[in-house]
Amino acid sequence: MPDTDNPPSVDDAGAADTAASRAVVAVHLAALRRQFVAIREIFGAEPPHRAREALWVSLEVIQAELHGEQLALRDLVVRANGLLSAPTLSRVVSELEQGGLLLAELTVSEQGRLKVLRPTQRARDLLASRADAALSEFAEIIRRADEDGALGLG
Repeated sequence: MPDTDNPPSVDDAGAADTAASRAVVAVHLAALRRQFVAIREIFGAEPPHRAREALWVSLEVIQAELHGEQLALRDLVVRANGLLSAPTLSRVVSELEQGGLLLAELTVSEQGRLKVLRPTQRARDLLASRADAALSEFAEIIRRADEDGALGLG
């Protein structure tokens, strides 16, 4: 809990901001580097043009399944927040189906016919094989940030 009677000096606040910035950059870089390695593992030495988008789609689909949610192409379009179009995402989903990473199951509901996306066992296995190392790396970054005072937990 912060000491309200003795607020941090500008230098202390600046140090915390710098430590927080270092931690955020380190987490983002670690995640991006892990993405590059995953792309190479999944797609080989010459990944497809939209490999990063394919990785993102795969992770969204796996996350939805882990949370017990149904995810369809239209949901991906919304989650992409205007950065990826429906036709682009449709092509990516199709490529992931062909590559054995996703299944698109046709369901019928009150809203009509809908293709619900599900990860394959191969996709789940690829993620599971990388989980422990990724969590350890991210935890170490957070531990260092806390030691530097960036999180205000100590």
